[in-house]
Amino acid sequence: MIRLKSLMREMSEDDVKRILEKIRKKQFSLFGQGDNGRVYEIAGEDKLFKITTETEEYRVAETIVGRTAEFTTFIPVYYVDGRNMYIMAKASELSSNQKTAINRFIINYKTYAQDQGGEVSIFDYLDADGGRDVDMQLVNFLRALQRDIQKTGIEDLELDLDFKTDNVMIWNNKLVMIDW
Repeated sequence: MIRLKSLMREMSEDDVKRILEKIRKKQFSLFGQGDNGRVYEIAGEDKLFKITTETEEYRVAETIVGRTAEFTTFIPVYYVDGRNMYIMAKASELSSNQKTAINRFIINYKTYAQDQGGEVSIFDYLDADGGRDVDMQLVNFLRALQRDIQKTGIEDLELDLDFKTDNVMIWNNKLVMIDW
């Protein structure tokens, strides 16, 4: 049985066509940009689209598109164009406490990585530290993220993951990666 909540998270083919038409007609505005791309807000929609130059980032979007229920730690991706653009849900900002918890985790992770003298993932640090002194919501998110990354089957994604405070937001009352 399909749950109503799941249906509400997905986009119909007509919704995708409407949004693509808005993009074609340039009914959008710059929402933000980073090192590898730009994100645009679509007029009158709670969706964004991103154009990225990072092939691995796009590869993740291709893998998770339309699989919102399966990949719960990534922002839902509703459409990919086969080249470098994808449409995703729009998320909300983290609370100051959530930002502080993630920043503290990242600082401790960087210290750990430096002490190890090699390439280690945030999950290696979490395993070694056991989540001690880490916010429980963050630990739960990271464990779920670790499982989602493994499900993608993308080699070395855990090492290439762009885990930083700016790339984590709230969607549907849960932490999600909005950039990876």
